[in-house]
This record gives sequence, structure tokens and C-alpha cells, in this order.
Amino acid sequence: MTSRQNRRAALQAAIKTVSQSGLRPGGHPVALAAATRLILDILTGKARDRASAAARRAAELFDLSLERQPREPAPACRKGCHFCCHAWVSATPPEIFLVANTLRDRHRTDLATLIERLGAATADTRGLDQTARHATRQACALLVDGLCSVYQARPINCRAFASLSLEKCEETFRLGGEDIPVPAINMALRTACNQALWGAIAYAGLSFRTYDLVQGVLVVLTTPDAEPRWLAGEDVFASLEIDETIRMSDSPEARTRFESLGAMAMGREPGR
Repeated sequence: MTSRQNRRAALQAAIKTVSQSGLRPGGHPVALAAATRLILDILTGKARDRASAAARRAAELFDLSLERQPREPAPACRKGCHFCCHAWVSATPPEIFLVANTLRDRHRTDLATLIERLGAATADTRGLDQTARHATRQACALLVDGLCSVYQARPINCRAFASLSLEKCEETFRLGGEDIPVPAINMALRTACNQALWGAIAYAGLSFRTYDLVQGVLVVLTTPDAEPRWLAGEDVFASLEIDETIRMSDSPEARTRFESLGAMAMGREPGR
């Protein structure tokens, strides 16, 4: 076989493996390309909600990958523990669309009330950096009765964050700081699945900037046809501040790197 045939055969085999078993930390680059392809096939489809569907696929890959890895020691997180739900959560547009669509379906009869509540919450935090946001101790507006109201649709950054010490979480919540022991496997898989999602977004020619989750959700819920307009290239999030910690799309080097990952996912050489 030619080198191209070998490359595509390896990719197809990796796609099958990743779809069944997820990703492994430090795995072969072809596996990351395979994960990117699984997301990219959805993102480049015809469905009106294909951005949110792509985010759901990325979240499923993260969950599957984490499920297949040993977790020793086990996280201390328990249902009803929500110290970490008082921080700034950044998310990509597809993840924001997924959360917004979930809320829209769930609040068909009281959507206006939900929008009003989210608007009040974002007004209190708009313009604050992560340190200032944490100092307010304000809970995520999507937290209801101590539980995440969009748990199944939550972004990868939320899925990945877990703690090995409940005491450290409470101490950090009350006193500040960032000294929370997080399982290394969670962070490694977060990086891999985020890269796969960013690679798909970049190769599709879309923006992979990240934004404050709740502010982004509010924009989507109050902007008609926000998802198809974003898919068509319109910057529906222009009014929001970009997450300063991840200004990747402003870097030509980063975009080239993720577009190259997308090219590999399609069985092509970068730049072709």
C-alpha cells in the first residue's frame, strides 16, 4: 500500500478503537486524530443543531475515556457537593449551544423567567476576571438546589474537574487559593478531548474561542437562530469578552496546529 493508504488504514482502525474505548492519556497522535474525526463528521454535517451535537459527542468521548481508566484514589466528589460550582467556567460555542438547547427544551413554559435569572447573574459578574469572580463566591446560575441543572450537557471543563479532597475544596472556597488536588487522569483527558473538539472546529473554519459559559448561554437564548448563524460564520458572541486564559484563536500558530489535527483526522497531510 502507498503511504496515504497506510495512513488512512491506521486512521480507520483508530476511529473504531476510540469510538469503542475512548482515548488514553499520552496515546498515539492517530488516536487523537480519530477522536477529532468523530466530532468533525458531526460538525460538518447538515443538521441545524450540528454544533451542539458535536459538543455532545466530545462530552461522550470524555466520559467513555474516563470510564475506561483506573481511578486510584477515587475522587472525593459526591452528589450535592458544589464548592467548585462557584468558579468561572469557560466553554466553546458548541458546548454553549448544547447547554442552551438543553435549557430551552426544559423551560418551554418559563423560558422568560430563566432568561431573567441568567441576566441578573451575569450582570453581577460581567467584566470580572477569574480571581475577582471567585472572591464573590457567587454560585453558577445553572446550579439549582445544590445540583447542576444541565449535568448531562455540562462542558468538558466541568466534567473533568474533580477533587481528591473535600476538605481542600471547602478550604479553597472559604479562603481562596487554587491548591485543590485533581486527578491527573482527568486533566490529561480534558486536554485530549478539548484538543479534539478544537481541531474539529478549526478545520471546519469556525472560531474556537472560549467564553464565560453562563454569559454565552444567555446570548444564545436571546439571539434568534444563534447556532445556525454561528455555523454560517457570524460572530454571535461578539458582545462577550474572550476567556483571557485561552486566547488560542488569536494565535496563527495555534490555529495552524489545530487545522493540522483536523487534516490528519480527514486522512490528509497538513496544509492540503
